This record gives sequence, structure tokens and C-alpha cells, in this order.
Amino acid sequence: MAAPKSNKAKSASASGGMMGMVSKALAVTATIIATLFFAAMFDVGHMGLLGTLAGMSIALVPLFAVLAIAAMFLAPKSGADAAAITHAAQIADLIEFQSKATSQILTLQNQIDSLSGQDNAALKARNKELQDQLDAIHQAEREQVDSQIETLRQRNEELEAQIKAWALEAVGKSVRGEQPQPMKAA
Repeated sequence: MAAPKSNKAKSASASGGMMGMVSKALAVTATIIATLFFAAMFDVGHMGLLGTLAGMSIALVPLFAVLAIAAMFLAPKSGADAAAITHAAQIADLIEFQSKATSQILTLQNQIDSLSGQDNAALKARNKELQDQLDAIHQAEREQVDSQIETLRQRNEELEAQIKAWALEAVGKSVRGEQPQPMKAA
């Protein structure tokens, strides 16, 4: 997941370019002054630089020191250093985002737990109440079905007894040669 470069990185590279130019200019100027000192000290080319620079050396020596030191401190950071700083900033941003997200998730979990704890207890109580009502309805239906089965069983026994009585009567009449009467529906 590549993150887009931030404006900080762009402005740092742009100002690093300008600072690089300034640093190089200071380094070149310091090198020229050092070369003049070297040429004057050894009287290179018998130009008489020692006498010429002797009066200005009070200003040129500190100027050389300031320019050389400024060139070192104003040198731009290397690309690796800038990338490391950018990555460190991205890592810090990610760690901050992670800590915020973690705290928000924990807060949400606590809210859900508190809400579901109350709702869960109420739902369990309601569920038990409905289960008891359902059990009572089932029990009443079972008792009703059992009583209907018992009524039908008794009725069946009565009908069997009537059929047996008619059959015995019909067989007896047939044996005596009489006409049996048809069975009447009960």
C-alpha cells in the first residue's frame, strides 16, 4: 500500500535543492579563500600575495572559517536520510491512527457489551416466559387429544359391542330361518 507523498516531503526536497546550491556556493568560496591563503603563504608565482593579503587576513580568516562551517551545516540531507525521515513520520502517523482506532474499538465494544447485557437479560426472561406459555399450550393440546382419543376408544368399544350383538342376533335368526334385520348405523 503506497501512500502518496505528503507536501512536507515535496517542500523538503525543493528547499533541499536550494540549500544544496547555497552550501555548494559557500564551499566554493571557502575553497577559493583557502587557495589564496596557500598561494600567499608560499608566495606562489612571486605575485606578492603575502603583502597584499596581510592587511585583509583579519577579515579573510574568520570569513573562511564561517563559510567552511556554514557549508558543512547547510549541506542538504542525503536521499536516504530524507526517505528515513519520511518513513519515520509515516510510521508515527500509522501508530497514532492505530492507537485511535484501538481506543474507538474498545469503546464500541464496551458500549455493545453494556447494551447487550441489559438486552440479553430481558430477552432471556421474555424467552423463558414465552417458552412456559408454549409448554402450557402444548400440554393443553396433548390433554385434549388424549381425551378425544379416549372418547373415540370408548365409542369404538360400544360400536364393536353393537356389531357383535347384531351379528349374534343375525346368525341366530338365520339359523332359525327368520329374516335378519339390517344393521342400523349408530
